[in-house]
Amino acid sequence: MDSWIMEMTEELLWVEDIPAAQASLRRLAKAADVDFFAYGNSRPGLDSPYWDATYPAAWMTHYFANRYQYVDPVVQEARRSHLPFAWRFLLNRPQALTPEQRLLFAEAAEYGIRDGFTIPFHAEGGCIAAMSFAFGSRAEMEHFAAMQSRLKLLALYYHTAIERLLEVAEADTRLSALERQCLSFLAGGRSLWEISGLLHRPENDVTASLRSARDKLGAATTAQAVDRAIAQGLIAP
Repeated sequence: MDSWIMEMTEELLWVEDIPAAQASLRRLAKAADVDFFAYGNSRPGLDSPYWDATYPAAWMTHYFANRYQYVDPVVQEARRSHLPFAWRFLLNRPQALTPEQRLLFAEAAEYGIRDGFTIPFHAEGGCIAAMSFAFGSRAEMEHFAAMQSRLKLLALYYHTAIERLLEVAEADTRLSALERQCLSFLAGGRSLWEISGLLHRPENDVTASLRSARDKLGAATTAQAVDRAIAQGLIAP
């Protein structure tokens, strides 16, 4: 295994938070001489889609202001396809594009985005995420043809990390501060009576909080809830 892939495996898969994942992705993409990428995740349960991109800021503002995300043929193809695909597959069929879609591609080219490829990620309910790598020309895209297997692996590792971190963030918002405190004290070996005294709460409140935390974490027992909270980084071991 070469050093770039080893770094990616050791660093990106096990980052501790989303900003660290974003920083790692940018460093690894820069090491591969890739300037433009975009990742979107809209899996069920998110309050709003997760988005991360290095496309020109002016283009992203223009893209969302024109609501291009709803007509973008790359987005539409990612929803249909389970396999990575090159954008030229779409560009070579201009008759299949609407005038608005042709305008989208023409305007993207003005911002230096003229070709690329996309890796979709599907779950049981359909496409939940996609990573695109973009290039300034077809020649540049062809230059990176030998790198596609590495970039696909980079996309997979980033997607895996983000999925894990989004689950942690979602669970973290579900657990109240009192529930996390009760689980933390329980993990430290405290009894219900001791936790009640430490928190200045009736023992019934502690019991109810632990029951609620157990339900939210989908745990069968309180011990399992503690284990899951530790595994998800919600409380310290």
